[in-house]
Amino acid sequence: MENMPSALFKYLPPPRINVLEDLLIRFTQASSLNDTLELRPPVKGVANDESLTRLALERQIPKLRDMILPEIKDALEQICPGLLEQCLASFIPECVRQTKLKHENNPHAVFDVLDQNFGILSLSETSTEVRMWGHYADGGRGFLIEFDPKHSWLQAKREERDSFRHTRPAIYVSSRPDKYLLDVTDLDFLYTKWDVWRDEMEWRILRCFNDAAKKCTDHDPYGNDVLLFAIPPDSIKSVILGFSASHDFETAIRSILAKNATLNHVQVRRASQSNETGKVEILSENLDAEPLS
Repeated sequence: MENMPSALFKYLPPPRINVLEDLLIRFTQASSLNDTLELRPPVKGVANDESLTRLALERQIPKLRDMILPEIKDALEQICPGLLEQCLASFIPECVRQTKLKHENNPHAVFDVLDQNFGILSLSETSTEVRMWGHYADGGRGFLIEFDPKHSWLQAKREERDSFRHTRPAIYVSSRPDKYLLDVTDLDFLYTKWDVWRDEMEWRILRCFNDAAKKCTDHDPYGNDVLLFAIPPDSIKSVILGFSASHDFETAIRSILAKNATLNHVQVRRASQSNETGKVEILSENLDAEPLS
């Protein structure tokens, strides 16, 4: 993919250290995410009347024609040539009305199907967003996992038009005009977000829950199942300790990495926050056995 960042990051609070320990991570239902409009593009109806009329002529009217007995068709033609088609055409407004009623809940149904069957893993191309450190990493006391965005775990689409199983950047917009459902694309449903979230610089991947490695016994606060997916160890490039991470937390991180030979390649780095500007930077060196100051 063009413009693929060199790294993608997952912000996590200290209790989520078990992601490293178990190499399992949650793909989350849209209904459990912070953005209440996630996977809910504004839809004003199934289609405009012109499109619905065309659909009626292509699909519904032929079905009605086939339901009429041949002798009735012949009788109508004897009364007046073209009368059958005139009668059928009179059903078009009702077909349009019924189609609107039948499909008015389709946007909600699409959301429900996605929410019940697919989870989202949200990553970021930035490791220095202060608000994300604050909100998602417990005020800098947590950590980041740096993933290799080119790893096959994050690039597993099965065909060119596949909307799932590979990372794609969020599309941030300042306005979202209502669309008809027939005009809504996968990008509208799955990857478009309001501008207020732009600072998160999100890349996301969606996967079917059938591929989950583990289903937790407890539900999340929204009543949803917690489904975890296996992380290939070689997809992890580094762990970045928060600028307010404790010495005990660093020790715990190092212990997990040391116990798992498949994570021997993972570097440990540290975030630093300026007292003067509040900006965050990532120190480039691998800390190895260097303690927190």
